Amino acid sequence: MNRKDRVVKRIAAWSISLLYRRFEVRQAPRLTESGPELANASHFGGFSDPLILAHAMDRLPRFVARDIIWKNPVARFIMNLVGAIPVHKPEDGGGSSNDQMFATAYERLGDEELITIFPEGITVDDPSIARIKTGSARIALGARSAGVEGIRIISAGIHYENKASLRSDVFVDIGWPLDLDATLDEWGVPPEAATADNRELVQRLTEEMELRLRLAAPDFEDWRTARSLSEAAAISLRTGRRKDVVGHADRERMARLLDAADEERRTGVVDAVESYQRELDGVGVSDAVLVSELNDARKFSWFLLRTLVVGLLLLPFAIVGLVVNAIPMAIVWLVGRLRVSDAMMATVKPMAALFVFLLTWGAWVGWAWLQISPAGAAAAALLMPVYLFALIAWWERVELVAIALRGLGRSFKVSKIHEELMTQRAAVIEAVVQAL
Repeated sequence: MNRKDRVVKRIAAWSISLLYRRFEVRQAPRLTESGPELANASHFGGFSDPLILAHAMDRLPRFVARDIIWKNPVARFIMNLVGAIPVHKPEDGGGSSNDQMFATAYERLGDEELITIFPEGITVDDPSIARIKTGSARIALGARSAGVEGIRIISAGIHYENKASLRSDVFVDIGWPLDLDATLDEWGVPPEAATADNRELVQRLTEEMELRLRLAAPDFEDWRTARSLSEAAAISLRTGRRKDVVGHADRERMARLLDAADEERRTGVVDAVESYQRELDGVGVSDAVLVSELNDARKFSWFLLRTLVVGLLLLPFAIVGLVVNAIPMAIVWLVGRLRVSDAMMATVKPMAALFVFLLTWGAWVGWAWLQISPAGAAAAALLMPVYLFALIAWWERVELVAIALRGLGRSFKVSKIHEELMTQRAAVIEAVVQAL
């Protein structure tokens, strides 16, 4: 990558660390590092999706995006910075021809770059991808007929824990590669027929792309099933050891396996999870706290003590973080109260957060420059993110302690509640075993 691309990827990495608590990527080593590649990506999170992929992939992708984005001066600067390729849509008031888009895409693939496209054409709120359009297949075939050899097509599925929330988890599954030259040879397609004008071939390649993208992306019947199977996977994978954390990646991959079971067993898992979750909600604890802390009062007491000590150590930094970030935090909170779809919120909230926090920090740095010294301004620029992350860490520990104390207090008042919870938990694991 050139220096500009490296800077953009660093900015993306910083943004991801601010917006998400846990970020996991499943990808073969160096898969997206070199060669002409075309990546089809799921599109559940609006603006968050390209930000996530810019960080997750080995090099900076060249995104194919709607030309309406370029009408905003700030967005135009960002799109040009990352080398995005505009695509025209009649509903956006643009031209009907995309000859320039295809020509640019062919040129980029010829330069052995990574092009990333959201082939659904829309941002979806359902827990499964929409039918993908033919543009991606036409780019691949058109570039090959223009002389580009060795094109590899990959899929990138983005799995959000909660796309409308800040500080949640996200998992990116990148893979399912397709060697275009080898695939066309396997299908017995003669070179003269492998063009973007061959509608039958374009449709066949599109169907193969959609199959592979569904393997990488969330693909559940409804949100109830998606949430229940994901939680069942987490319960089954959780060992009870305090330092063991079930990642969103492992959870989502097992949830997909559970979803592949027959309807009766899949329903059994969903029912068992919902029954167990009702019991957990009744005493105010989570499964993670139950299996790792509440089964031993002494360990739980030490856990609370350690959490409180860390919270006290972070408190001075958290107070400063609250003071300097009060206004942008309030703005982001107000943005989160807007009555819009989750997909729209996944676009608006991160953009608002990045803009208002950077603007606020710039104002504090400017104040330090004028009131203290250039050295003070430099120190302020370095400390702004530190104070914010200290505030986030402190608040998450306060929430954890509050939930744990509330649940512990209630559980002591209910006879045999621990035994009943463990029985319900065992029922969930048994349902998972049967489904697998």
